[in-house]
Amino acid sequence: MNVPSTPATKSLLYHCSRRGAIVFLALASTLAPAFSLTATAAPQSSTLETLAKLREAWVRDLHTKQIEPILKFYAPDAAFLQPNGERITGSAALRTLFQTIMATFNSDLTLHSQNLETSGDLAYDSGDFQETLTTISTGAKISSKGCYVIIYKRQPNGSWQIVQQVWTGTPPPGT
Repeated sequence: MNVPSTPATKSLLYHCSRRGAIVFLALASTLAPAFSLTATAAPQSSTLETLAKLREAWVRDLHTKQIEPILKFYAPDAAFLQPNGERITGSAALRTLFQTIMATFNSDLTLHSQNLETSGDLAYDSGDFQETLTTISTGAKISSKGCYVIIYKRQPNGSWQIVQQVWTGTPPPGT
C-alpha cells in the first residue's frame, strides 16, 4: 500500500505507532510478573530444598549423636528456646546442651514440616514433632510431641545457619 507522505499522514502514523507501543508496553507489563515469577521460582525451590535437607541432616546428626556436625548448623550467637521457657544462647551453651542430651538419651525424633518459607536472607521452618527418648542408664522410654520453629539466616558465604530454634509442648520428665 502506497500512502502519500503528508504532514497529516505522518502525524497519524506517529500516533498509531505510539498507541501500538503503549499497548505493547501495557501487555508486556501485565505478563512480566508471570515471567519474573518463573525466573525466580527455580532459586526459591532450590533454597527450600537446601533448607529441607538441613532439617533432615540435623535430625540424623541428633539421632547418631554427631555433636560437631550438629553444632555447625547454628550461628555463633544462636538461641535455642526450650519448652520449659529456658533460653540457651551461644556456641558454648549449645555444646553443653547437646552433650547433656546425647549423654543421657537416645533420640528417635520425627519432624513434620508444615511451613517452610524464605524471604531474602531469612527463612523459617515450622511444624510438629514427635520424639521418643530412651534413657541410656535405665532404658526407660519417654514420649513427647509438640511444635517447633527454626529460623535460618543466610550467611555471607551463602550457607544457611540456625539463629533461633523454638520447641513447644510439654517437656518430657527429666529433661
